[in-house]
Formats: sequence, C-alpha cells, structure tokens
Amino acid sequence: MTATPEPRSTSKPPAAGARGSGSTPAARRALRRKLVAVAVVIGVSAGVVVTRALWAGTRALAQGDAAYAEGDVPAAIERWRRAARWYVPGGSHVDLAYDRLETEARAAEARGDRDLALSAWRGVRSSILATRGLYLPHEHRLEPANRRIAALMAAQEQAAAGEGAARGDPAEAEDWHYQRLAPVPGPSPFWSLFALLGLATWLGGGILFALRGVTDEDRLVPRTAGYAGILVAVGLVFWLLGLHLA
Repeated sequence: MTATPEPRSTSKPPAAGARGSGSTPAARRALRRKLVAVAVVIGVSAGVVVTRALWAGTRALAQGDAAYAEGDVPAAIERWRRAARWYVPGGSHVDLAYDRLETEARAAEARGDRDLALSAWRGVRSSILATRGLYLPHEHRLEPANRRIAALMAAQEQAAAGEGAARGDPAEAEDWHYQRLAPVPGPSPFWSLFALLGLATWLGGGILFALRGVTDEDRLVPRTAGYAGILVAVGLVFWLLGLHLA
C-alpha cells in the first residue's frame, strides 16, 4: 500500500526583523510615547526659562517705572538695567528698558548731571555685554553708549583737574577712553563650557525620565525618576550660574 505524502507547508518563516517584541504594535506605540515625552520635556524646559525671563524682566521694568515716578532715579536706572539683562528675543520689556535708560541718560546730560548720565549709559553698555553670546543683541545701541561714556569721562577729568589739565586736549582724552571701551570682550571659555555642561545635564535628566522613568504601562520608576530629578535640578543651577559668570 502506497503512503500518501503529507502536503508541504507553503508558509514562510517570519522575517528576522519581525521577531522579538521590538516590532510589535505595542512596542511601536511605547516608542512613540517616549519620543513624544522627550519632545515635551525639552519644550517644557525651554518654556520654563523663557517664562522666567519674561516675568522677571517685566517685573524689573515695572519696579523701575515705579521708582522713577517716586523721584528715585538711581534706583530706576538700576531696575531698568536689570530688566534689560533678562533678555528674551522679541521681549518687549528689553527694548523698553533700553529706551528708558537712553532717555534718562540724555535728560541727565541736558541737566548737567554727569554722574547720573554716566550711570544710565553704563547701564546700557553693561546690559548689552551681559547678554552677549553667539551674537550681540542690541549691538546698534553699543556704539552711541560708548561714545557718550567716553565724552562724559573726559569731561569729568577736565572738571576735576581744571582748565587745560587732565589729559590735555579734551578730544584726545575722549578718544583715549573710547579706544578702551570699543573692544567687545568675549565670554569666558570656562564658564561658557560650564553653562553648556549644565544645559546638557538638565536636558539629559529630562530625557532620562522620559525614557526610563516611566514603564511601557505608564508606571513611575521611583529610583530612576529621582535620579532624573536631581540631574534636572543640578543642570539648571549650573546652566544659570555659567550664563551669569560667562
């Protein structure tokens, strides 16, 4: 009796890329959730910094206006300078702070108050240099500020030493001061790297939490979440400190 041959299976074995859990719909959904979480962490981190700068800058501007209304011009200049240093691209408080500093500087010069005029012009200059980075925000305001600071310093020296004294010709004295004000000092390489390290640590902590702090079943992993929180906090402090000292 002849045995009937068994039919051969025509199905193909699963491809190598289809094996394992990495290609299952659930795994793909989990990966997408993690990528979205990373994007959210980065966006929220940037939003925190921008919101803080906008809030602090607007508050300092309002404090300066209040001090000016009360007649305390030196305090107003100090607050306006602080508002200008809370730089955010497009932030209205920054332009308003510079406008107020320049207006008061010119008004003080017209009154003959050199000390107050110098304080305001120096506020413009120091704020521009404090916010320098890959580019120089409000660079167009720096040249006039340097010119006026140089002129006022030369005038102060002439007044203190008497006619024809000090550095000789007033124009030469002004040029001497201007040549020392004109160069734009670059940021400190050490503190710039320190700030970048802080930024990387801050973002790294957020990414660690997004990728490892929550399971695929959306359950918190306490130890990993704790480590991520420490990295975020330390990185934020280092980043702000590096920016301040750079």
